[in-house]
Amino acid sequence: MRKGIFILFLVGVLVFGVVASGCISGGGTTTTSSSAPATSSTSSSTTSTTTTTTTTQQKVETVVIWHAMGPDELKVFQDLASEFEIEHPNIQIKFEKKADLETSLKAAIPAGQGPDLFIWAHDWIGKFAEAGMLEPIDEYVTKDILDKFSPVAQKAIEYDGHYYAMPFAAETVALIYNKKMVTEPPKTFEDMKKIMEKYYNPDKGTYGLATPMDPYFLSGWVHAFGGYYFDDKTKKPGLDLPETKEGFEFFFKEVFPYVAHTQDYNAQVGLFLDGKAPMMVNGPWSISSVKSKGINFGVVPLPPITVNGKTYYPHPYGGVKLIYFVKGIKHKEAAWEFVKWLTTNPDAVKTLALENGYIPVLKEVMNDPEIKADPVLNGFGQAVQHMYLMPKSPAMGSVWGPVGTAITDIIAGKKTIDQALKDAQSEILQNLKS
Repeated sequence: MRKGIFILFLVGVLVFGVVASGCISGGGTTTTSSSAPATSSTSSSTTSTTTTTTTTQQKVETVVIWHAMGPDELKVFQDLASEFEIEHPNIQIKFEKKADLETSLKAAIPAGQGPDLFIWAHDWIGKFAEAGMLEPIDEYVTKDILDKFSPVAQKAIEYDGHYYAMPFAAETVALIYNKKMVTEPPKTFEDMKKIMEKYYNPDKGTYGLATPMDPYFLSGWVHAFGGYYFDDKTKKPGLDLPETKEGFEFFFKEVFPYVAHTQDYNAQVGLFLDGKAPMMVNGPWSISSVKSKGINFGVVPLPPITVNGKTYYPHPYGGVKLIYFVKGIKHKEAAWEFVKWLTTNPDAVKTLALENGYIPVLKEVMNDPEIKADPVLNGFGQAVQHMYLMPKSPAMGSVWGPVGTAITDIIAGKKTIDQALKDAQSEILQNLKS
């Protein structure tokens, strides 16, 4: 890619020389603009697509993208956008950060003041599509495009028979282990349990595992046995299913006894960072903290469970990062040109993976030797193969709270697992009726 860009630059210099000579000789035209030229930068002032006319009267379309990324994460996108702009001089990409992205989008889109695109995980696709705030891109998402991505990514971009976004990464939780304390990562849950037993000593402030305990982090154990909180197809909760109960019972019998009984996320993570737990269940977003502590670590999927001779794999919830198309988009073709380039260009996707730690969903990059050689990308990449795609339906908003309450009540000993799950099921059903 870099070599190609350099060649394009040389060609650009020659073209500029020809245009410049024409202007000097009086054959050129003056530059006019409907607004100040946009650049690939973070801004909060521009909320609409702008058009600029160049010296050759070529229309330059500016595609505005809203996001909620941090500066380091954003810079990689901006650098890639700059490369795209060199290859596509008639399109400019402008990023704008919004502190409260959802609120900003819901206020701006109906008023016709929204961006062209926005970046967020796939779990917003249902509520934004049903609210009429997304633009279908069915004409662009052909079978040859879909086949470039993993099955879970293909599923993430569709809602109610239409495609509204394109995928560029996935994320889920895995088992992160301290190599100083765990020389061989567990290949089975029995291996994991032996490690937990070895280090569990609350009197000395050490535990066998550090894991946040909320619906998201417990989902892997629940889904392992076929249970679920909510089914995206039937739009029904499943807290009263025997498989769901089996998953909860497994966690509280086989895992919970070896962890600190706190639901404070930072406290759990702190145990691993301080060397007081040999393993941690967490996602790619936690790796920067692990690296900052200088921990020599590895990443593997949650290990399979064998019960009565049958093997079950934990399937933790996972998300797919998307670039959404906004209803009322003014320059759809230009936006598609950039989004297609960013999500299907192996070099661009690989750059996002290596520099931002994103787990690729483009098949060609998933199988790239350099990606497979990276212990973090490879470890989480394997975990993504077992992830359970978070429901896309807006109805999922009625599920998180009751399940979270059930977990809290079980931990506090206020309710049995059976009673807590029955109460959660009833509350969810009531929420869905209202």
